[in-house]
Order: sequence, then structure tokens, then C-alpha cells
Amino acid sequence: MEIEYYKINKNNLIIDVRNSRDYDEYHVDKSINISKLKLLSKPEKYLNKNKIVYLICDKGEVSMYCSKVLNALGYKCLSIKGGIESII
Repeated sequence: MEIEYYKINKNNLIIDVRNSRDYDEYHVDKSINISKLKLLSKPEKYLNKNKIVYLICDKGEVSMYCSKVLNALGYKCLSIKGGIESII
């Protein structure tokens, strides 16, 4: 359920689950911002059960939680280990 940033497939969707203020301050290239609450309340709006999606947050804890919840619902999510702090 967890992957290091340098191992991700850059063609897959990266969702930053932090708030928009933090996202605007810094985010990884090609990521989109969908807050944790939006993503967990309506995953079918944002995710496809047939595609792998990477989730990222500040330290990897929130994205790991989201990954566990979404995987239990049948989605294929991986949390980026260590979050943004491991990249900058």
C-alpha cells in the first residue's frame, strides 16, 4: 500500500490529499489536489477501480489512511512513502 516516490509510474494519477493552501505552496509535478474529505466522501467521482492511483500528503500518514480506506472499497491506491517531506 506504500511506494517510494522515485518508484512511481509518472503516467499514473497522483492525488495530493492536502488542503489547497498547502498544495498551492508546494506540490509534485503532474499531481492534482483533491482534499481527503472530498476523495473519501465521493471516490467514484475521482477514481477508476481499474487504474492505480498514487496518494500524497505531508508525511505519508494521511495518504496511507486514505489508501487503506479506498483499497477496502475496491480501488487501487498506493501512498507515497514519507509524503511531500520525503521529496523536498
